[in-house]
Amino acid sequence: MDATMTETPRRSAPAAAGRPRTEVNEIRTTVPALATPVWSKRLAVGLGWFSIGLGLAELAAPGAITRWLGVEDHPKLLRAYGLREIAAGVGILTNSKIAPHLWGRVAGDAVDLASLGAALRDEDSNRKAVAIAIGAVVGVTLLDIMAGKSLSATRS
Repeated sequence: MDATMTETPRRSAPAAAGRPRTEVNEIRTTVPALATPVWSKRLAVGLGWFSIGLGLAELAAPGAITRWLGVEDHPKLLRAYGLREIAAGVGILTNSKIAPHLWGRVAGDAVDLASLGAALRDEDSNRKAVAIAIGAVVGVTLLDIMAGKSLSATRS
């Protein structure tokens, strides 16, 4: 080394601050307790778009849906459910606090299940179609609950 050159001391990474390397690596790979998991936000966004699509279908073609279910007497009720779905979807996609809108979807799912349960007991309904609809609503409700719990835990 020549006299004009001075050796600069090695600096440690700011995260190290005198900690053993294994502890530093552990810190880098752990997620803070209040961090929102990416999967729950992605699921919520998907549920938001699903909600808007379902709501538009319920608004645009209530007759076709009620005929399929065998409950032709209730197109206005289905339109109201469509508006509720659209409002929930827009709320999920446009607000920073997503969890309350997901819990609103869960409440809406409970109303849907109550209506479908009544339709299942109706002798004139297409019970097979109603059973399929109940299965679909239960599946989506479970997704709503998963995302709602995850996002509520992080206050998102």
